[in-house]
This record gives sequence, structure tokens and C-alpha cells, in this order.
Amino acid sequence: MSQERPRKPPAVEQQQEPPTKYGDIFPVSGELSSKPVAPGDAAMMQSAETSVLGKTLKGGTAAVMQSAATRNERAGVVGHRDVTKVVENEGVTLVETDLPGTRVITESVANQVIGQHVQPHPQ
Repeated sequence: MSQERPRKPPAVEQQQEPPTKYGDIFPVSGELSSKPVAPGDAAMMQSAETSVLGKTLKGGTAAVMQSAATRNERAGVVGHRDVTKVVENEGVTLVETDLPGTRVITESVANQVIGQHVQPHPQ
């Protein structure tokens, strides 16, 4: 009677998740909509939020981008230091507009608005 090792079941191929693209999470069009969100893109938006607002907005645009970029990196769609070409070429912007009693923050990627937040002015 041989002492045969139990066999491991054959490896099941993991089904790769599709990349999270800009068009999946933001109302964008054109070339940007079909591009996966990359870690460098999220880092640029985080930097813009921190520069203008002094912090990254919880649940804001940068946080959504970071989450999507992390999923894409884990899935092997993008590398840790990747930046989407259209974002690298056209950049990210965050504009703060002061209105009486209100502050409007508009965030854009590659000249397309992807987030807008309205906050009351601190008294």
C-alpha cells in the first residue's frame, strides 16, 4: 500500500476583473472615458485637493479615483507609477469659486468636469 500524497485540484483560472475606466465612474466622454484610472492620476488629484483645500475630501473625487486606481493595480491593469497619457498631457484642475455664503469646488481631469462640491462658507 503506497502512501500517496493527496493531489491538489488543478488551478482554476482566475477570471480577471475588467478595468475601472473613467467612463465607469464619472460623466466623461471621448478618449478619457475608455481609459483605466491609474495611480498617478489619483495622486495628481489628491495633490490638487490638498493644495487648494488643505486636505483630501472624504468620499470626494480623489478618493474615488484612488479606489479605482487601486482596483486596477491589483488586477494588473496598471502599474503603481502609471499615469494615463491624456491625463499626463492635459492634467487635473481644481477650481474654487467663492459666491456669497457659498464655496463651489469644481474638479476636472483632462479638461472634463468630474466632480463639483458646494459648501457653505465658514462664518
